[in-house]
Amino acid sequence: MDTAVIGKMIDLVVETGLFFASADGNYSSEEKDFINNFIDQLSQVGPVDEVKDSIEDAINVTYSLDTIVSDTKAIVDGLVPQERAAVLATLESFIKNIIEIDGKVSGPEVEALAKWRASLA
Repeated sequence: MDTAVIGKMIDLVVETGLFFASADGNYSSEEKDFINNFIDQLSQVGPVDEVKDSIEDAINVTYSLDTIVSDTKAIVDGLVPQERAAVLATLESFIKNIIEIDGKVSGPEVEALAKWRASLA
């Protein structure tokens, strides 16, 4: 994957994480820490300094599921099938971890994940 795609993927991870972390109406410290740790791990494969600097600003943005799905499609639709599957599996694992990290899985989180899956199937 080239650097531009990795940068877009990092942006998508931040947006997706913030959307799902806030889906239950509460952006917990556990969710915030998980997102930050995930981005730190991504720093080993791509540039994240700009993204990390903008995370606090991104928190003030309300992302919609439609935006997350659209942004995800913009990335994965240009990938070969194996890369597409790997990116979607990684994102789904990330989302599951986000919604479970605070110890409370809510109906809106489960519903949003189901809609995300269906939109990208």
